[in-house]
Amino acid sequence: MLRHIFKIIYNQRKLNIFIFLELLLASCLLWAISDSLLVDVYTQRQPMGVDVESVYSFHLSVADEAMSSDSLNYRKTAEDFLQLVENVRQCPEVEAASISVSAVPYTWTTSWSCLLAADDTTTSPDLCQVFYVMPEYFQVLHIQTPEGRPVYEEAVRNPGEFIISQTLAEKLFPGVSAVGREAKYGNFGGDASIPRKIISVTKPRRRTDFERAEPVYYVLWRNDKEFLDLCENNSFLPTAFDFLVRMRPNFQPSAMADFLQKNSARLSSDNIYVSSYTPLNKYKTDMLKGRMDNQKKKTALVVFMLVNIFFGIIGTFWLRTQSRRAEIGLRAALGASKQSLQLQLYLEGLVLLALTLPLTLIFIGNMLLADLPDTYRLDYTWWRFVFPVIGSYVLLSAMILVGISFPARKIARMNPAETLHYE
Repeated sequence: MLRHIFKIIYNQRKLNIFIFLELLLASCLLWAISDSLLVDVYTQRQPMGVDVESVYSFHLSVADEAMSSDSLNYRKTAEDFLQLVENVRQCPEVEAASISVSAVPYTWTTSWSCLLAADDTTTSPDLCQVFYVMPEYFQVLHIQTPEGRPVYEEAVRNPGEFIISQTLAEKLFPGVSAVGREAKYGNFGGDASIPRKIISVTKPRRRTDFERAEPVYYVLWRNDKEFLDLCENNSFLPTAFDFLVRMRPNFQPSAMADFLQKNSARLSSDNIYVSSYTPLNKYKTDMLKGRMDNQKKKTALVVFMLVNIFFGIIGTFWLRTQSRRAEIGLRAALGASKQSLQLQLYLEGLVLLALTLPLTLIFIGNMLLADLPDTYRLDYTWWRFVFPVIGSYVLLSAMILVGISFPARKIARMNPAETLHYE
């Protein structure tokens, strides 16, 4: 039967060439749409590496009288800040609180540096995102190891060391465990600092839901004295640091204003006080707003294009089938069954679609050579190739079958003499 179908397609090549070009254009277009959506959906569904639910960023202020003094005691201000943090931890509604630098998720305030394996003298270091944190930071954001264990306990036992993400661990120590090894700061000139031990590896961490995981490492402050010296030597005020607080699971966001009012005495220490707060979920919403809007526009465009392709292909095959009523009637008069007539029409449409596959693969190959698909967020692996191609052709096959089925059934039910009347 297939040989006969190829003969029919060849004999009707003047009509079929336009249908072939339409199917080729539709298959290439659907592949591009499917691949783009696959990258977005896959990236968006990857774990973030942090949990921001019930986490708030507390904003601090320094009293005006302290700021207006001739000599502001930065060490004393930092001590007040540490006491304020401890006061907040004592609140029954609070699960954990931490201090960090440029480490609030879903914000563009970041810090970058380089990290190298301690025994590496040849590799040119790449920039990594670095967070200077206290051990409680891992408790606040529920940061875990790739095996699902909390990182906080290890951070408390080993202050002053490095913790790195799985992405960075695989880069620095490919094929071996990074825990227990030493790493050092580095710059592009190759200078190094005193090595520190890597005490734990975290799950990959991403800045937003639409970005891939980047190399990240955490520098733990050794103790409160190191933090105080940092503030005193660099003239840092508490407003320069991140103050993150995780509330207990049963805490309702609507109760935050009552919490601040009820614990107003604990939320201040000498000249330092909590002036406002922002849920990290709000940072997330604000940061992703542009990408989500683009995603909605892309989805609307995809739906519009699919509807146009759907009606275009259905209409084409509907008219093609209708125009062959005389031929179908003649076949019926010669003894062909209704089922065989419908099967032949279905196979003709599917064979026409299958003939576009080699050219579609050439199109995909040229797109890859031009580096047009997004391979930064998702590597182009075999499954990324297979699923969009199969999905596109399955969708087109369904459209072709729908476009053929209704007129084919109607014609197959007609009397052969009536169909021959159209000749």
